[in-house]
Amino acid sequence: MHDTASAELRSLQLGPSSEQRLTELQQDGERLAMLQEAIDSLPISAGITISDTDGKIIYVNAAESEMHGYAPGELIGKQASLLAPRRDVVLPRINHGTIGLWKRESLNVRKDGLVFPVQLTSLPIKNASGRCLGMVTACEDITARKEFERQLETLAYYDTVTKLPNRALLMDRLHQALALAQREGRELALLFLDLDNFKDLNSARGHEVGDKFLQEVAARLASCLCEANTLARPGGDEFVIVINSGPDEEGVAATAARLQALFIEPFGIDGEEVYGSTSIGIALFPEDGSDVESLLRCADAALYQAKSEGKGGYQFFSQEMNERTMRRVALENGMRQGLARDEFFLHFQPQWDLKSFRLTGAEALLRWQSAEFGLVGPDEFIPIAESSGVIFDLGELVLRQACLHAVRWEEFCPDLKVAVNISGRQFRQPGFLETMARVVRETGVRPSSLELEFTESVIMERAEKNIDALQALKRMGVRLSIDDFGTGYSSLNYLKHFPIDAIKIDRSFIAELVTDSDDAAIADAIISMAHSLKLKVIAEGVENSDQLHFLVGRKCDEAQGFYFATPMPGEEFTNYVRQCCQHKQVSRRLFVAD
Repeated sequence: MHDTASAELRSLQLGPSSEQRLTELQQDGERLAMLQEAIDSLPISAGITISDTDGKIIYVNAAESEMHGYAPGELIGKQASLLAPRRDVVLPRINHGTIGLWKRESLNVRKDGLVFPVQLTSLPIKNASGRCLGMVTACEDITARKEFERQLETLAYYDTVTKLPNRALLMDRLHQALALAQREGRELALLFLDLDNFKDLNSARGHEVGDKFLQEVAARLASCLCEANTLARPGGDEFVIVINSGPDEEGVAATAARLQALFIEPFGIDGEEVYGSTSIGIALFPEDGSDVESLLRCADAALYQAKSEGKGGYQFFSQEMNERTMRRVALENGMRQGLARDEFFLHFQPQWDLKSFRLTGAEALLRWQSAEFGLVGPDEFIPIAESSGVIFDLGELVLRQACLHAVRWEEFCPDLKVAVNISGRQFRQPGFLETMARVVRETGVRPSSLELEFTESVIMERAEKNIDALQALKRMGVRLSIDDFGTGYSSLNYLKHFPIDAIKIDRSFIAELVTDSDDAAIADAIISMAHSLKLKVIAEGVENSDQLHFLVGRKCDEAQGFYFATPMPGEEFTNYVRQCCQHKQVSRRLFVAD
């Protein structure tokens, strides 16, 4: 740095203007020297490089040298481009006069040739007169973060047991296959396979044997199919096959028979023979449905019929299987009537802080006690509500009731929050933000006591637009969280841009985290990643003390599940809150970590 300044000084002829220029150069040198001393004295782990306007390195700290495999001082005088991999394309020269703060992800290269991902933040250094002296760049090695993202991306699209496409990837491929079949005017077949008595195998032999059985089944099924077809495992003991080659009904029947013949020979697992069979439901495009949803519904109905007529068979969908469709229509009408009859109500499941063992709030869960159908589960009526549009009225009802309960709890237990699930269609509804603001205003709820939960797929569907909507919600003062984290896109790149307060680990990872090393590793990674982004982590579905021990040991922030309490009606939960907060009583079971 000082050599550069000296060379410039020697080129000057002393005179009044030269003396002024000399003073400026001396001040510039002092400014850079002070910056270097300041950087050296700061307790920072990032690598720091200062380069002049020609891109020549005039300073690096120890962290930068070590990160790139160079000895201290070895990089001084070298071009900063030495730290970047060689490129065939010549990059345009940086305009130091106009560039401001510049953040980007890039690739750097170590002295030994190893390329690794980095987060770079650059800022021009200017003197008092505004002339650019060079560039200071902070470099952070993000290899670990990228590996977390890769793992979570794999988790989002592939089944961890069989390595086959999971439900998310299956749906993507099915949409593509259907669109192609429509354009080309050909048929498509959708096969649902369900392993008979698999639950008995799991119960009798354990999940480890069950997983190995699933792996063997996946391998046999794959060996029977060509690459043009899709084989997926959406979950549990189910497999789905999409046949794209325009088969007729006889060809599909022959394929189904071949698939079932794969189960004639026993499966060798840990030196023992395990027998199995599969039932298959088949739906054809365009005969049975013209869209993905109808084909899935028809294949599922056919599978149900195949299992009811005896295991180990296959069934094509037929119009006689429309009972489920009829029930769906009946439930939709029943929901509209149920809204008018006040048949919908909320249950609340408490959430506990795992550090202070203090009650922090509850998740609001919608229930429907129908006069016609009895108690209908949310897994059945929520999808119908979404597809029919009833979700708009139901969603506002849930928001309003949850806010009114939160206002009541505030009287004797301040700072409690209530979490409300927001469906995709509800979030996309024009006027959703206005509805939110109106409900908050009319109920008088403290905005920070309301937490809205969105699934990954919901906020990622229109990511750019959703960022604006989420930021508007944050300006209202409400909290935001991602529900069922790890089962969708799991993109760290997008996650860091969303104004999120917390993520909820999906119960599917909590259920087996004590016995399944993969689930334990995933839960551990999600907690670490979230904390690095300064997000809280809430674990769903905690059912035993072993799970709680694990989560407390990994510094998970909050948890909910049957281990603490089952969901309760509003009045019962209000008494629960009063007992916990007024009398400072905490269930002794929560102190298992002591």
